Amino acid sequence: MKITLTLIIAALGLAACSGVATDFERPELLALVPEDMRADIIAADRHVLVVRHAIKVSPDCNDMDCPLSPRGDAMVERLADLIGAPVERAFSSAACRTSLTAAAGGIDVIPHQAIDGYAVGCLEGETVSRLRSDAFAEVEAAASGWTLVGEHSNTSCLWISAHAGEAAAGRAGCDADGRLSEDAYGDIFWLHGSADGWSLTVLPGAFLVDG
Repeated sequence: MKITLTLIIAALGLAACSGVATDFERPELLALVPEDMRADIIAADRHVLVVRHAIKVSPDCNDMDCPLSPRGDAMVERLADLIGAPVERAFSSAACRTSLTAAAGGIDVIPHQAIDGYAVGCLEGETVSRLRSDAFAEVEAAASGWTLVGEHSNTSCLWISAHAGEAAAGRAGCDADGRLSEDAYGDIFWLHGSADGWSLTVLPGAFLVDG
């Protein structure tokens, strides 16, 4: 498996000023990547944008029906602007905050269990039987296209590890327990796949907005 991690630490505004391939399907996203790092992304057949949910209404709100804050709603709008045209697939954990974030993909979001065996959904009385492994399988089966995934601080790392490897997950900010830091909001973990395997490009704070 090819494991490549690009941490983009240059100012996003400066990156956006450089030339962008005019025929790339999502130029607003590509503009966040420095020009000399875009070739692998442009050549990829499959793209999976993994995002932790936008900022929720309260830090201590952890129930499945916990909504986003007004700032979180603005983050979703920012993410939707970056993505542009609707993606082919939008997945999320069954929590409201992750599905609301994945709605930035412009299509109906397909939920999976937040934790295997926990079938509680976002809505009262909702039962979710689909597993995260089912979402993994759909991504692997797809020959091309774009997927947006809304997850949590820990389950975002599961996607990165499963596709780009544990070492890449560690360099992307996942700790020894497989969890992003508590203040890690607004990052896009861009998995791009080709015949050589999956690579990872991280766009820090790409859809974070001022509070």
